[in-house]
Amino acid sequence: MQGAKVSSSMVLRSLHERKALPVFPAVILKLDEVLAQDNVNVDQVVTIVAADMLIASRIMRAACSVRYGMKPPKDLLDAVSRLGFAEVRAVAFAVSYTAGFMKPTHINVSVFWRHAFASAVAARELAGWFLRVKQQRVCDAPTAFLMGLSHEVGVLLLDLFSPNEFAQVLASVANEEQSMMEQKILGTTHAIIGAALLKQWGFADYMAMAVAAHHFPARLQPELQPLADVVLFAEYIAVTLGFGNGVYDAPSAAMHDLVLSRGEAYGISGAILTDLSADVADGLQAEGWLELADSVQ
Repeated sequence: MQGAKVSSSMVLRSLHERKALPVFPAVILKLDEVLAQDNVNVDQVVTIVAADMLIASRIMRAACSVRYGMKPPKDLLDAVSRLGFAEVRAVAFAVSYTAGFMKPTHINVSVFWRHAFASAVAARELAGWFLRVKQQRVCDAPTAFLMGLSHEVGVLLLDLFSPNEFAQVLASVANEEQSMMEQKILGTTHAIIGAALLKQWGFADYMAMAVAAHHFPARLQPELQPLADVVLFAEYIAVTLGFGNGVYDAPSAAMHDLVLSRGEAYGISGAILTDLSADVADGLQAEGWLELADSVQ
């Protein structure tokens, strides 16, 4: 396999045949059916999320965030009303998504999901920063959260698809870029494979493209580059906070230089990233995402 071109469809098909491909969360299918109605019934939404104790508890926890006021929600209906349907869906997806993967061979799942949730909160904070400071609506907060959460899913898929070759990638990243070694050894990259899964799951094309290009935002058409940059900056914040993705523990020199270069275009300085990092750390603690990451087996 080494050096051969591997298509996204080949990887996903192989994992599907081996029953190792995660399925789209059933609870989201139920929510989407309700949310697609012309007049959404909030009681139906509450009933769906209440059926899963972990999802319900996470929605209650999220609604306790200072973003939604100082008083805790009275009940689940109050929590859903505070968050809004899009964010309720994002929280439900986050909870059910983590449980949908087989255990990989080499990647520490707790480390991986800590990185994913740190990136998710960071992407959400970055989307808010763009809107607040630059008056630029890159995407809404739930969309940013989902892109940050899912941007490295290809890491798990490649480890499941070809663990022997992925071990070679792990052994090489101290000296070479992760994506470069994935391409050289496996014939594809985690970003491309992850984007393929998101498209298969029905994510918007622009979200999949942002995930696919988050290491190379300039390769996208100009109007989509800010989406990929949000994912790039979010990953960088997560790693600088100490949440590596299970492959590497610190930003490479190339990643650091890319973040500085891309940041200049938006006026995102190191000081701004530091301030955003503090907000991310607070959000992770207040909303309990690290606890969820540590609970994944």
